[in-house]
Amino acid sequence: MSSPSSLASTKRKTPPPMVDEDGFTKVPTREEKRKQRKVDKHRPQFQYNTQDFRHGKKVGIAHIRDLVLYIVAEAQKPNWMQIEHKTFITHTVVLFTPGLLPAHLGLAPIPTISCMPFSTTPPTDATFDLPPARVSIIPKLFTYACPTRAPGDNRKMHSVLNTLLLSPLPDSIRKKKEAENKQLAALSRADDTPPFLFLLSTHQMIDNDYHLPSYLSLSDTPYIPGLDVKSLPPGLASALSGPSGGVSDVHMDIGLVSTGTTSMNGNRGKGNRRDDLWVETAEAQGPPEDGKYPVLAMDCEMVVSEDGQELARVSVIDYETGKNVFDELVKPPKSIIDYRTQWSGITPERLSTATHTLLSIQIALVTGSNPLITSHTILLGHSLECDLIALRIRHPLCIDTALIYKHPRGPPFKPGLKWLAQKWLNRDIQGGDSGHDSEEDARTCVDLLRLKVAHGPDFGNALENMEPIFERLNRYTSDRTKPGKTSAYCDYGNPRAMYGAKATTAVRCTTDDEVIHRMKENMESHDFVFGRMMELATVQGWNDRGAAVNTSLDPDALEPALERFNARLADLHSSLPSNTAFVLLTGHSDPLPMLALVQRRQKWERMVKTLGGTDAIPKEERWMSEDERELERAVGEAREGMAFFCIKS
Repeated sequence: MSSPSSLASTKRKTPPPMVDEDGFTKVPTREEKRKQRKVDKHRPQFQYNTQDFRHGKKVGIAHIRDLVLYIVAEAQKPNWMQIEHKTFITHTVVLFTPGLLPAHLGLAPIPTISCMPFSTTPPTDATFDLPPARVSIIPKLFTYACPTRAPGDNRKMHSVLNTLLLSPLPDSIRKKKEAENKQLAALSRADDTPPFLFLLSTHQMIDNDYHLPSYLSLSDTPYIPGLDVKSLPPGLASALSGPSGGVSDVHMDIGLVSTGTTSMNGNRGKGNRRDDLWVETAEAQGPPEDGKYPVLAMDCEMVVSEDGQELARVSVIDYETGKNVFDELVKPPKSIIDYRTQWSGITPERLSTATHTLLSIQIALVTGSNPLITSHTILLGHSLECDLIALRIRHPLCIDTALIYKHPRGPPFKPGLKWLAQKWLNRDIQGGDSGHDSEEDARTCVDLLRLKVAHGPDFGNALENMEPIFERLNRYTSDRTKPGKTSAYCDYGNPRAMYGAKATTAVRCTTDDEVIHRMKENMESHDFVFGRMMELATVQGWNDRGAAVNTSLDPDALEPALERFNARLADLHSSLPSNTAFVLLTGHSDPLPMLALVQRRQKWERMVKTLGGTDAIPKEERWMSEDERELERAVGEAREGMAFFCIKS
């Protein structure tokens, strides 16, 4: 098979002398020499199968994901890549680096029709001027680069990370999961059992900006005061205790402070700047007297004062009866500068009738002698943390429809309530000129939860037949007496809330230097390590969807960023254990031209809906057929990426 290779030769090498801590050279024993010769004889290496590329096939992100799974665990053998002596690969490391372009390597842009691997060394006989190569380590580590195609279609690009880190469930696991889902649905409907299955754990609450009551401790299972789990059907009790190989096995390295402090997680822009008094639901001292855990759906409307968002209306719907049990307007303490009527439905005239204050609302709901919300009440809402922040209430029992339903693009995205209502209830909400209606939104949450209870936890999950590759690695073992493959996930944001929830070790990073440092820390002890570096994408304005282009971006920031990237990549590679498979991928190219056109088209579509036609729209703002063709071209170019493969000798 003729194919370019990006790997070191498999010729026998003399083992390097080993020097101990005192500086003495250690001579290998005969047995050590024999083992070294065996290793050298079976050096693993990658080789592209160029015959497969000649058919015009473009390597997709899913192909790279399946290649990684083939190396580490179980997957179909790829046709486009041959791996010699695969069983001798000791570790696998994947580094995702959006922002790296061919121009940074001194290469011409990749034609969208290109599929063949290409040399990483700039040509010396180019017929046109090429940019200078500014990442010198790439051709030293990788002889060839492979053109890749990001997921999507002619008019949009989908998430690279979603495709790379989620894989289809094997048929046997999918069928087992479907059977379990049906069983859980039946159990949760039986005997009017409260919807315990959908309660957030304290870890999930922290991850999503909820403020915890002082008496809660961090856990991967939901807090249900006074509940005897043994009294539940075995299947339901097992589900509430947490998955055996799931989140409870994750080792987090994010330095959470102890529970009971208001500084555990900030508002992150939610609520207002005032230090209003927080209240919390009293800790339960046992099971409810009547044995019931009532469910109340809550939604709030906000206006804006000089201090930020202000509570203006609170609506509460009883889940069991469907009755509106609390619906009050709230007078903010500061003058209103924006009533946000088109979103809140609140007008000056309407709010002028308000008699409640934040304090009186807290008394009515939580701290009064006969509060609506008790220690055993389950609160339901959509992005409920925003409502509780506005109310300055800490409550332990919460269900959030923005979390129990999944966004089609996967985490960290959350589905909107309007979209969920249209998708699963065939209902239009939040429409018209009157804005949102908190009662309508709360009722929508009730109906969405009823669907979940009726059909099981996986209902409405666009990714129900997908699983994180880390979960698949947990399950895989070639020897039944040994545990599954171990994995480490080093990324920005919150690893637990994203793809790394099932990784053996999930590490939150804040800089590219920290990503590399953490990957190096975890290499020897894990079979698979994933990391993502973001600086190159950030300095080019990709991570804010182009909002900073031509405004706050520093045009001189790219050169030093490339220098730092070069040094980090060299450092990471030098730290790889021997026989480690190393995959570097960019995912896609510059998305900014595509995003600019998408924004133009969205503006056009909004104007058509608002004006009821196209006649009143200026010619320069119309979306024409040539614009559509330009969008398709820009999407095609944005979906082009590069991948590099080698094995550390």
